[in-house]
Amino acid sequence: MFSKLSNKTLVIVLLVLGVVFYFAVFSDHSNSSYKNELINLDTAGVTKIKIEAPDKAPFELTKNNNLWNLQLDNNQADADLNKIKALLTQMSPLKTIRVATNSQKDFDKYGVGDKALKINFLDGNKSLAVLYLGKVHYEVPEEDERNPYSKGTQGRLIGYARTDGDNLVYVVDGYMKISYGDGADSFKKKTLVDVDPETVSKVDFNSGGASYQLIKTDNGWKINNGAADSAVTTKYIKSISRLTGYHLFDNDTIRGISPVGSVTITTNSAGIIKIDAYPVDSVNFALVSNQNHGNVIKDKDHRLFDRLFKEKDYFVKKEAAKP
Repeated sequence: MFSKLSNKTLVIVLLVLGVVFYFAVFSDHSNSSYKNELINLDTAGVTKIKIEAPDKAPFELTKNNNLWNLQLDNNQADADLNKIKALLTQMSPLKTIRVATNSQKDFDKYGVGDKALKINFLDGNKSLAVLYLGKVHYEVPEEDERNPYSKGTQGRLIGYARTDGDNLVYVVDGYMKISYGDGADSFKKKTLVDVDPETVSKVDFNSGGASYQLIKTDNGWKINNGAADSAVTTKYIKSISRLTGYHLFDNDTIRGISPVGSVTITTNSAGIIKIDAYPVDSVNFALVSNQNHGNVIKDKDHRLFDRLFKEKDYFVKKEAAKP
């Protein structure tokens, strides 16, 4: 009887060990090396960013002193500093939400394979981290019947991400893929004018063959040799001191076209800023600023043009009506 009991015990022990061995070898270890931070960059050491988006031309962002340039094919242009700063801030660190999978077989399922948005952060030619951003979807929270406050809880946009050489795919903030996956144009600078209006001392207008000049004096603003309406002039300068577009033309759009007008702003802090206007069609102008090298701003319905270019009479001081 003792022998039978011992045999039964031995069989049970062997079965338990077999189960433990199976799960140790074949079970999902996705949480065994879970990281709360997928990437944690020293952003000061990043001097180059290479971005490859699906169905978009690859491009590079290169740091030059405190400025960033965008390289697309053989063309260079000023990059949007605020957008690059936002990207780097999210990488220091990039927080994870949970693990989605630990299998390379699932890369295509989560969009982190060949169709991923690939972002390579470098110091010179040395790669610091390579991030793959995959599919994005809206996650609706499950309602908890035990918690009445769970009803109506807002969901969140999530995405999937991994780093180079790692099979672990993580759930992360989904807005990153949307923010940084639109190709080179989304990283190009779109500023036309960025100046402290108090430092503007002169504005030269040249449009339609006519030209005139606004000059700041100790007694207010003058237009050519006459008095300008200082209140109107001050309001105008403030309205163009932070002038930004939203869309771009290809640089070839203005090839062979002469500008129909220009506004030149002389400042005590930012030097001379010149904006040239090129007619593209009946509703659009192309605007080029020497504060934004390599980029051509698309001015739909000439809204920016109308803010920049004013007739001379707009600034002339009107005589007060006699009683």
